[in-house]
Amino acid sequence: MKNNSCFILVALLLLLASSANAQQNNRPLPFRPGEELTYDMHVKVGIISAKAGTSQLTVSEDVYNGQNAFRFNLLAKSSGIAKSIFSMEDTLTSYTAKDLKPLAYLKDAHEAGDHTIERASYIHSSENIEVKARRIRNGELRFDTLLVSKRPVYDMLSILYYARTFDYSSMKKGDRLPVAYFTGRRMENMLIEHQGFQSIRANDGRDYDCIKLVLLLDEKVFEDGDAAMTVYISNDQNKVPIRVDSKLKIGTTRIVINKYKL
Repeated sequence: MKNNSCFILVALLLLLASSANAQQNNRPLPFRPGEELTYDMHVKVGIISAKAGTSQLTVSEDVYNGQNAFRFNLLAKSSGIAKSIFSMEDTLTSYTAKDLKPLAYLKDAHEAGDHTIERASYIHSSENIEVKARRIRNGELRFDTLLVSKRPVYDMLSILYYARTFDYSSMKKGDRLPVAYFTGRRMENMLIEHQGFQSIRANDGRDYDCIKLVLLLDEKVFEDGDAAMTVYISNDQNKVPIRVDSKLKIGTTRIVINKYKL
């Protein structure tokens, strides 16, 4: 389960990022400093279903290497029965420029007795994007590598906020878009398919009109090689992730919003 935890916790982050031409540069950002989104995480294995933990996403302003920046944070931790089986407390941080160009990514994860530290920095040029990625687990260097991409690439946190700037009204049911992101020392690809609209009841007791997106990922943690993850985002100017459903080899997970401050 240790190798699957990142996907269980931050499934809601794997939304959408295609080419820079798809971004609506003239649109106001759908988020602002001070935003807080809080989620309940649920897991089902066989006939057993339980709340697995909580996670919170926050947005603030900061300065990174002398540059005005956004700082995005994800805090996630297990609780209840899930904690007794698999304890976990993760912190993910992403810095981006004000135009959402990624600058750095940091992860500190305490999972089932292991402590993992990841650091990544971006170097942007006119020809490509370089990502210097490094991981240390339990005091041992696991990798220190350089990833190079010719197209925009995002980490697992900055991709969420970039995705919220898109105009989904230009998509129709069945449309697909390609995605490039990095996880660990690998570049990954996925497809996002628009599957229409659906009303979703969240854990705050409210019903939300949502855009339904299916993420097709080539990941071994999923039941099938290209298994789908279903993401519901609010069909409004804020594009808030409301619920994420995923089917893994170990069972199923559901992440649902329970409160927010925009």
